[in-house]
Amino acid sequence: MEIRATGRDVVCVIGAGPAGLATAVELSRSGVDFVCFDQRPGPGGVWCPQVTTGMTHAWPTLTLNSPRGWFELSDHPMPRSYPDFPRADQVSAYLEGCLDRYGIRDRFEWGTGVVRVEPGPDDRWRVTLTSGETRLFTAVVVANGHHNEPLLPDFPGEFSGGTRHSQTYRSRDEYAGKRVLVVGFGNSGSQIAADVSAVADTTVLAIRRGGYVLPHYARGLRIDRAMPSWLGFLVNAYLPRPIAGPLLTAYCRLVVGSPTRAGLPRPDHHFGSALPTVTADLPARIDAGLVRLRPQVARLAGSSVEFTDGSREEVDEIIYCTGYRTTTPFLDAAVFDSDDNRVPLYLRVFHPEHPSLHFVGFLQAVGWGFLPLFESQARLVAAHLSGDYVLPDPARMRSAIGADLDRVRRNFVDSSRNRYQMNGAVYQHECRVELRRGARRAGADQHDPTRRGRLASLAR
Repeated sequence: MEIRATGRDVVCVIGAGPAGLATAVELSRSGVDFVCFDQRPGPGGVWCPQVTTGMTHAWPTLTLNSPRGWFELSDHPMPRSYPDFPRADQVSAYLEGCLDRYGIRDRFEWGTGVVRVEPGPDDRWRVTLTSGETRLFTAVVVANGHHNEPLLPDFPGEFSGGTRHSQTYRSRDEYAGKRVLVVGFGNSGSQIAADVSAVADTTVLAIRRGGYVLPHYARGLRIDRAMPSWLGFLVNAYLPRPIAGPLLTAYCRLVVGSPTRAGLPRPDHHFGSALPTVTADLPARIDAGLVRLRPQVARLAGSSVEFTDGSREEVDEIIYCTGYRTTTPFLDAAVFDSDDNRVPLYLRVFHPEHPSLHFVGFLQAVGWGFLPLFESQARLVAAHLSGDYVLPDPARMRSAIGADLDRVRRNFVDSSRNRYQMNGAVYQHECRVELRRGARRAGADQHDPTRRGRLASLAR
């Protein structure tokens, strides 16, 4: 097998979605040479408008759940002409524009996936591509996202109609006049149910567990202003969960009303213990009778679906909005395995046994936007690869990983989509603190004014 040598200090970035783009920007800032690979024909990950078979894509009518201002890089705001909740085409245009804004377009190889990543000679990584080529890199950043492998339920019985996972949902038009069952009450399930109900004969939404539904606007304010991030940070950072949970739940009820409005089931957890559902349309669709609610599916029987309360529905199509497994199929499980969406990494970024293997974007967060979190992770990675940040010793990292997994078990609902959950504002603060600690470990803030200035800029 022929191996193509790269420059000694070239870094491989896997994935050009929001996490990979944030990583590319921070590596470029720090003067770290890199190449980014993505199977799609352009940037954006799930927001890439060109559909690639087998890859997850946002459907054209999808809107961003994060309000404008919360899904952008810190020095590159979305255009003010965008609506408060931008459309899929606007999100993809913004992410495409990042390539030229930061002058990094030539660092990407499109239509090229990564088949295998394994330790190579001289402490480098051997990366095998879908082209059959193998290259050596000094470090690897895994940013392939966590919306790649659909998680499908295993209900008893057989269904005679059509089925699909939300991964392949593209348009409501094919459901016109049909009886549709949507399974799952997350952001995808709520938005797809509302979308399909505009054309379907009947739309049924099966909900396994109640949750908190946030509208786009509340009390005359955009929802992120009615429920500000700083409040969540203060409560979660300084109060124990038995106090923070009821306090946040009471505040949520004050701002947006009862979570059982429109007939939705009562949550069995406090606000902040699971990812809330952000939807502008679902409660109104339920009130209008366009979406009918049912509990979890109990059994499939031909065109009939039985639910756990004994009720039945005749349906033509089922859309499973049941989440994804976090997977890294190019890594051997002995190197890294996110078993059942658990992420055993220091700060969700660093591997204690492989310090040149990094991860960006392996998280779910209660908060208003993911891109600032990816940016915080990417700053740590860039500082580490440029020598401005030094990791603690492996034993301390393993201890911190154990503490993080325990915190997830204590603070969040035990389900696959919550096993890599965190509070976004608290996590960003932790990343800033750790960046300063790592700089002190490196001695950068004591001996080199130039590096100290760069660190101060990174820690903004």
